[in-house]
Amino acid sequence: MAENGMDAFGGAPQAVASRSTERSAGKAGSAPVYSQLAALLREKIGLHEWAPGSRIPSEHELMARFGISRGTVRRAISELVDEGFLVQVRGSGTFVSERALSHPAGERSLSFGESLREQGKDFVTHVLEKRVIPAPADVAEHLRIQPGSPVLYLLRVRTVDGKPVICQEGWENLGECPGLEDADFSCETAFDAVERCSGRKITWSKVRYSASSAGERAEALGCGENDPVLVLRQTIGLADATVIEWGLTWLRAGQEVAGTSVQDGWLPTALAPALAPSERRRLSGLALDIRKTVVEFAHANPNMPFHLGGSLSAAEILAVLYGGVMRTGADGTPWEQRDRFVLSKGHASLALYPALLHAGLVSQEDIDRGLLGPNAVLFKHPRRDPARGIETSGGSLGMGLGYACGLAIAANRRASGSRVFCLLGDGECNEGSVWEAAALAGHMGLASLTVIVDVNGLQLDGPTAQILDTGSLAEKFRAFGFEAIEVDGHDVSALWSVLAPSHTRPRAVLAHTTKGKGLSFAENCVEWHDNKLTDELYARAVRELGREVGHV
Repeated sequence: MAENGMDAFGGAPQAVASRSTERSAGKAGSAPVYSQLAALLREKIGLHEWAPGSRIPSEHELMARFGISRGTVRRAISELVDEGFLVQVRGSGTFVSERALSHPAGERSLSFGESLREQGKDFVTHVLEKRVIPAPADVAEHLRIQPGSPVLYLLRVRTVDGKPVICQEGWENLGECPGLEDADFSCETAFDAVERCSGRKITWSKVRYSASSAGERAEALGCGENDPVLVLRQTIGLADATVIEWGLTWLRAGQEVAGTSVQDGWLPTALAPALAPSERRRLSGLALDIRKTVVEFAHANPNMPFHLGGSLSAAEILAVLYGGVMRTGADGTPWEQRDRFVLSKGHASLALYPALLHAGLVSQEDIDRGLLGPNAVLFKHPRRDPARGIETSGGSLGMGLGYACGLAIAANRRASGSRVFCLLGDGECNEGSVWEAAALAGHMGLASLTVIVDVNGLQLDGPTAQILDTGSLAEKFRAFGFEAIEVDGHDVSALWSVLAPSHTRPRAVLAHTTKGKGLSFAENCVEWHDNKLTDELYARAVRELGREVGHV
């Protein structure tokens, strides 16, 4: 660390100390000491004096060098972590982000207006409130401005075909956007207005997701107070790391407006380019085929309940993995060098089997034998059968990630180049064994491991946030040394961008999905975690999935 350590500061301690003295003397315009230290560290990174991936001096070293408190040092580091310049790895230290100064391919700020336009949806924005107010303390902290500074408060609802889909509450940094209060937000998106008034481009956003009830926003969303909604807390900034907006967004259940987003400054080391339209159609078509086979499995045994909800929500994930990301061994890859897939949420096996069929690992005869009876070779919960691509048995939740870690360790020792993918459920993440395995993966730096969490918001007993609210899964995986990326789990292009490339540390992909996706009677219904498919509902499912063909 010598080349990136304390000697790199030169005369900086005196500069910070003198600024600190000025501040204590009450001179106007001087910045807080933590802000001065953050500016100094930012400068070292910007001038490439500290290389991407290098470890910066420890808190103790910085305290000793500058004669300042641990709290001041931590606040400066926290600021740079938030901005994406630094990455903290528990037990290892603080490092310069691998991509601290660049904008990763495929990353974009999360603009809901843009997302709706991309989906071809005509929307209308209704401005419920717009006024300039003094910034409350919590808003000022998010925007990194002084409390009481003028901010623009906005409350908007977006409707599609006359129905509310999104309610947005935001506070805009007027100090960086003169004239923003005069914008007509019914005609211009906040993103466009901010870029016009500031003269700069929005380049990053940090998003935190949580499931909640509609509460006080129920009237604006046209739903009940206790109806489930997805709440997004988003910080948006400019290329120079200036925070321009902080806000909350409430999405009604079933909305698909979120594309790929990168959170909390953890920029992924690699993202793949967007798919060509033909590839997008191919993979979406495979996902549809998977859903159709799931329905056929359930219809073959109408008196037996099947786990349709979690199988249907995972269709795009499996389509992308087996439709091109994974080297399956049936594609000409030497068998020992094949990639491995572990279905930790084993109750989603109905969706795995058609994906294995597409990859050539199981046969149509295997499928036709059904999942029950003496002739079956595939089952309601998977039984280990590596020749058919089933690496481990499943059913007992929380076991798969530990097994996947073992596969990744073995692949590293053999230097086979194999990657390991593990699919978890968000409810499954209640299991402590998941986090024991995550700790091991981060500690060992298992870069060949990709964890995908099917975040559909429901588990057997109800909404995951009500059964056991685990908070931000992304933050938990980051705490164990993972890259963590949030994506729309039904957008094959977004999934491809984060699953296709290799990476330099273990990666967690939080795929936000809809339980029961594709069947109107099953979407976002906890009853369809495990349920029987009657002849009447089967006929309805066939009709609904048939209509999807025109949208692929």
